[in-house]
Amino acid sequence: MKNIFKGINFVLLGCLLLVVTTWTVTALQKQVEVDRQAQVSMIEAFKDKDIPCQNLDVLDSVNEILHWEMINDTLHIYTKKDSIRDEYERWEYIKSLEYDE
Repeated sequence: MKNIFKGINFVLLGCLLLVVTTWTVTALQKQVEVDRQAQVSMIEAFKDKDIPCQNLDVLDSVNEILHWEMINDTLHIYTKKDSIRDEYERWEYIKSLEYDE
C-alpha cells in the first residue's frame, strides 16, 4: 500500500511539475511577444523621424564637391558642374550687356 501511495505521489508531483513548467513557458512567450511588439513600435517611431546625416565630413573628400553646408536641416551641395554652369551664365550675362550698348 505504501508503494502505491509513493507512486501516486510521484505521478501528482510530475503533473504539478508539468503544469508549472507549462505556465512558466507560456508566461515567457507572452513576455517575448510584448518585447517584440515594443521593439517594432520603437523602430516604426524612428522610421517616421527625419534623422539628419551624422557623418557629413566625408563630403570633404569628394573631388567634385566644392562647397557643402546644412541650412535648416537641408544639405546644400555646390559642385564643379554648378560652378561651370554659373560661370557660363555670368559670361552670357556679360555678353548680353555688351550687345545692349
